[in-house]
Amino acid sequence: MSMQELFQNALGSQSRRDFLRRAGAVGVSTAALTSFLEACGSTTGSTGAATPTVNMAGPIDMQTLIANAKKEGQLQAIGIPPEWADYKDILAGYASKYVPVAYQAEAEYSSAQELEVFKNSIHHPHGDIGDVGFKFGPEAITQGLITPYKQSTWADIPDNLKDPNGYWCTEYWGTQAFIVNTDLVKTVPTSFKELLSGNYKNMVGIDGDPRQANDAFIAVYSAALAMSGSTADIQPGIDYFVQLKKKGNFTSARSNIANISKGEVAIAVMWDYLGLGFRDTLAGKPNLQVVIPSDGSIAGPYVSVVNKTAPHPFAARLWIEYIYSDEGQLYYLKGYAHPARYQALVAANKVPADLAAKLPNAEQYANVKFVTDLNQLSTAANTLSQNWQTQVLGQ
Repeated sequence: MSMQELFQNALGSQSRRDFLRRAGAVGVSTAALTSFLEACGSTTGSTGAATPTVNMAGPIDMQTLIANAKKEGQLQAIGIPPEWADYKDILAGYASKYVPVAYQAEAEYSSAQELEVFKNSIHHPHGDIGDVGFKFGPEAITQGLITPYKQSTWADIPDNLKDPNGYWCTEYWGTQAFIVNTDLVKTVPTSFKELLSGNYKNMVGIDGDPRQANDAFIAVYSAALAMSGSTADIQPGIDYFVQLKKKGNFTSARSNIANISKGEVAIAVMWDYLGLGFRDTLAGKPNLQVVIPSDGSIAGPYVSVVNKTAPHPFAARLWIEYIYSDEGQLYYLKGYAHPARYQALVAANKVPADLAAKLPNAEQYANVKFVTDLNQLSTAANTLSQNWQTQVLGQ
C-alpha cells in the first residue's frame, strides 16, 4: 500500500488504531524520504531540480512556497476540524488558492493525539501541520517532533504567545464559557459557584478528558480560579469537579455539538468560540446562550506546529503563511475565535464592522486571565494527571 493510499484510507471510517497499524506496514517511499530531508533543512526541492538555498526556518517568499507546494501536491492536516474556529472556510480558502488538503474530519484529535501522529511520522512520514493547545507546543519541542518556521507576520504576534525560536506560534485564542441550552435550563448560571448550588442534575459537561484535551484542561483550571482566585494551583478545580459529581450535576457525556443538540449536555463548559459557532449552526434547535463565567475564565491560546518529518514541508509552511495572513486571521474571527493578529488588523482598519458587531460585548471578558507561564501550566497538568482519575472518576 502506498502512502497516498494509506492516507486516503484514513479518511474513511476506521479507527485511529487501525490507521497507525496500517502506517506501520508501509515502507518509506522515495518521495517521503525526500520530504523528510527537506524538513530537516535540505536545500533540495521536493521533486526534480534543486532549490537554491531555502531557509526552511523562514520566512520563505510566497512564490517559492507556492511553486514547491504545488510540486508536493497536497497538505496533510492533523486535528483541524472544520467546525472549529471556522476552519471550514480556512481549509477551503487554502485549497482553492494552493493545493488540496487531506484531513479526517471526524477524527477530532486531541492535542496529545496530534503529537502521537507526529511521533509515528518519524518512521513513516505523514501529517504536515497541527493545531494544539498552548502547553503542547513546548512538549512537542521536548519530544523533538516539530520544526521551526517564522512566518512573514511574525512581528505582529505578542512575545508571550510564541516560541522565540519559531517552533510554535499562537494563531488564535478562546476563553472558557458556559454554553447553556435554554430550552432545558430555565435559570441560566453565570458563575461556577452557581453550578454547584443550583438544580442542574446531570447537565454539566466538559469537552473530553482534561488530561488529554486542552479545552477540558482549561475548564478545570478555570474552576480552580473561580474557587481560589488563583492560577497557582489547579487542585481547587479538581476538588470542584469532585463536588459537582457528588451533587449529581456532572455528566460524563462530552460537550460536543452532537450531545448538546440532543440535550445530553445542557450546560457545556468549553471555549466561547465553539459555543457561539454551535449557537449559529443549531439556529434555535435547541436555543443556546453563551455566558462567560464571572468568577473564573482562563483564556487558552492554540498554537500552530509543523511536523519535523512532514511529507509536504513547503505546503506546511504555506499553510502557516495563510493562517496568519489577513484573510486567514479574519476567518478565525468569523468563527468567533480571537485571532493573534487582532490588534494589527484593528490598527489597519481591516476588521469589517458587521463582523465586529457579532462578537460578544467586551465587558464580558473583563476578568478573563491568560496563563502563559509554562512552568505553571506544566505543574497544573501534572497535578491533574495524578489526581483526576482517582479523585473525580473514582477508579
